[in-house]
Amino acid sequence: MRLTAIMILTAVAEGFGAAQARTVTICMDDAHQIRVAFAAQTASNIFAAIGVGVEWRSDRVCPSSLDVIRVSISCQSDETQRPNVLAYALPFEGTHIVVFYDRVTRTAGSVSLPANEVLAYVLVHEITHILQGLNRHSTAGIMKARWKSAEYWEMRSRALRFTVEDVELLYRGLDSRASRLARLNARAFCRPNKEGDVVPCVIGN
Repeated sequence: MRLTAIMILTAVAEGFGAAQARTVTICMDDAHQIRVAFAAQTASNIFAAIGVGVEWRSDRVCPSSLDVIRVSISCQSDETQRPNVLAYALPFEGTHIVVFYDRVTRTAGSVSLPANEVLAYVLVHEITHILQGLNRHSTAGIMKARWKSAEYWEMRSRALRFTVEDVELLYRGLDSRASRLARLNARAFCRPNKEGDVVPCVIGN
């Protein structure tokens, strides 16, 4: 059954032109000195399996591109702020993710998993919300609203995956982001001046 699912996901990736460059840049908040290299690599591997590349940057050297996704880390979260949530994204804004790392570590301990293993899947889940541009969840897999023992068990063997529908929505979201960025970049220039030079102007004019 699992092999069949993998074959379907592979076919979807090929059908949506996975050979084309699909890369996103993620800037991670490193103010708390949390070691996130393992989580970032695991998240990259999950995205690579569906033909999406991830470039990780420190928030201190984050490029100014409009297409960058920024991840903030909270180590002492207010329990009244989005209670029982490990992280949240702002999919319609398309840029920001907040991770409650203290909650991630507590959850990881309760299910006997390394914190960075759980963090990897949290990052993938929230990044996917941003890339899809949707506030929706699936009934199974990585994009399930609430992970339970079955999902945490699959994390141990790296068997927790996207559904086919989630992959399709992610590709469509990536295409929409690329089109929107191209329009914004095009609007960042005014008409040629009398010397024939294209001069920059304020985006949105």
